[in-house]
Amino acid sequence: MDEMDKIAGEVPGIMLASAQQLQKLASTNLELIKRAESAEAENRVMKLARRMEVRGLQPSLTYEEKVAQLSEVHESKLATMEQAVELAAGGVRLGKVAEAPDTKLVGGTSPDELEDFINSQSALG
Repeated sequence: MDEMDKIAGEVPGIMLASAQQLQKLASTNLELIKRAESAEAENRVMKLARRMEVRGLQPSLTYEEKVAQLSEVHESKLATMEQAVELAAGGVRLGKVAEAPDTKLVGGTSPDELEDFINSQSALG
């Protein structure tokens, strides 16, 4: 029984050391979780700023300025910003329909003559 008493006497010390080690690991775990969340948020902001660059949104700001601005946006509003950027046409140029001078349609009729014909009663019946 001498041996059992010796082991029983060491148990409280071992349990205390184990509890301290677990607290230290839990603290480290929380710190790593915070770092990972911070890195994910930073990555999300950088991707959003890059999408803004590609779409030509806020051209007066540099990429770094966009990242700085977006970093200040609350995380709950960041999803809305992402959707807005996706929906924004940005610097997309759709072109312009223009009439060239002296344009003739098939059959030698000018566009004005065709419009006149369509607007007149003779086109209707």
